[in-house]
Amino acid sequence: MEDLVKISFNGLKYEWLGQSTVRVTAGDGFTVYFDPVYLDPEPPKAGLILITHHHVDHCLPEFVSPIRDANTRVAAFHDSYIKYCVEDIKGARTVKIGQTIELSGVSITGVEAYTPRGFHMKGEGCGFLVELQGQRIYFSGDTTRIAEMEGLKGIDAAILPICDNAYAIDTAEIVRAVKLINPGVFIPVHFTPEDEPEPKIEAGMLFSKDPRFFTRKFDPLGLPPLFEGTGIKVALLKKLCRPKE
Repeated sequence: MEDLVKISFNGLKYEWLGQSTVRVTAGDGFTVYFDPVYLDPEPPKAGLILITHHHVDHCLPEFVSPIRDANTRVAAFHDSYIKYCVEDIKGARTVKIGQTIELSGVSITGVEAYTPRGFHMKGEGCGFLVELQGQRIYFSGDTTRIAEMEGLKGIDAAILPICDNAYAIDTAEIVRAVKLINPGVFIPVHFTPEDEPEPKIEAGMLFSKDPRFFTRKFDPLGLPPLFEGTGIKVALLKKLCRPKE
């Protein structure tokens, strides 16, 4: 299996920085960041930043500020998430479930994201359906397979989590979800690569800002065979940003 650092699909470039942090870049350089808690050296400025929920493996202000400039717009599920993650709220706003807004020419719709148990309760976070330059991107946030996914149609790229440390995000259910959504390409995120060292417990897990505490190690090489014959391309992206040891 080819070790991809990025994938270009229908004119958009996708990169996985780590955890759920994904960067999508259009041909004109317009850049969207989802849940930035990892950044590579000298990252390009964001045209748009989208934040699904408040957990520290999805929302940290020290990763939002470096990619903002005067033209960056920000949207998050809840006012408090904006206040926590965004030091300057100018150009930031909320997006609720079922609500569609437009920022910087991008259509953004809030969609449900939750698990029946664990730390991802209904009403605490969301996913996003983004329409960018004619492409429909589904960024699920922290969720398992839920009934509301049946309404997702015409998805070009689907970005979903594979696991978490509470075993509330079930890999088999995510596979079923992706088959239900039937995107052109599926990008798995929210796992720790098996070749990474374990996180060091220094201040206690509940106070840690190390995203690896909130998921677990997973080998994604077993995913592509599960989609044979479906027409869904599975893009196993190499994590760009590694934790400092």
